[in-house]
Amino acid sequence: MIDTVALRTLVALDSLGSATATADSLGYTPAAVSHQLQKLSRYLGAPVTERTGRGIALTPLGRELSRRGAGLLEELESLESAARAQSGEPRGRITVGGFSTGIRGLLVPSLPRLAASAPELTVSNFEEEPDELIEMVTAGRIDASLVFGWDSSSLHLPATLISERITVDRADIVMHRDHRLAACTEVTRSDLLGEMFVSAPRNAVCHRWLTALFEELGSRPRIDYWAIEYDTQIEFVRAVGALALVPRLGRPHLPGDVMAVPLDDPSIARTISLVWRKSMSASPAIAFLLEEMKAIAGKADTISA
Repeated sequence: MIDTVALRTLVALDSLGSATATADSLGYTPAAVSHQLQKLSRYLGAPVTERTGRGIALTPLGRELSRRGAGLLEELESLESAARAQSGEPRGRITVGGFSTGIRGLLVPSLPRLAASAPELTVSNFEEEPDELIEMVTAGRIDASLVFGWDSSSLHLPATLISERITVDRADIVMHRDHRLAACTEVTRSDLLGEMFVSAPRNAVCHRWLTALFEELGSRPRIDYWAIEYDTQIEFVRAVGALALVPRLGRPHLPGDVMAVPLDDPSIARTISLVWRKSMSASPAIAFLLEEMKAIAGKADTISA
């Protein structure tokens, strides 16, 4: 029988186009990808890939195997989820992806509840940017993931995935208590024109969120400093008086000389969702995880649902 790991590797290669991207997607080394493809070729007695210059491509046999194999892998996962659903009890292991504040604000608080209510379920996690997480769920590297978008058009999901909203998370402008806007009850977009910001790296989702804030004004934010973690952004706020757009969920503790001032527009918020493959829709573990994280979000008084 065809090995499912080797088949999944072939399907991923067909989708992603390179051994390096396939290795990254599946969490393998390029050598491991090569080994799986060679093993599949030996088993079938014919090559499923061929060299094309410096790259690799599927042979006609490989393309046919990938086309049919993708459906079989989806059916197999669906069968497993349906079988586990017969007991109605979450069990086994699932890997859940997420962004840093989502993991801190939703996944971590849910773990003690999951351990108490579903002792036979083991949850591991993986942290990455939402765009990467969607690819990882699609490729089968992780089972589900927390993702977010700052408006209804910013989250694009493949047809093989399902999403369900957990909460809507507003953002505030974090600033030093000595800043000229610190006395405001709330701030507007116009108030922020020309102000110095610290931001997540270019083209990261949070950077795009900050940029979108200024689009209605026909402007762009003045970004003088860059930092991935909100903890580091807050230190820039303290040290040089920069502003930071920081969501409420999972927000780090603010020092005494730093404060958060709400934006006047409640629509400046991110929608946080859980995504998973359609083939896992019957999984009790996914349903239980979703329920627990919604309960956590409902109790968080810093989140505007």
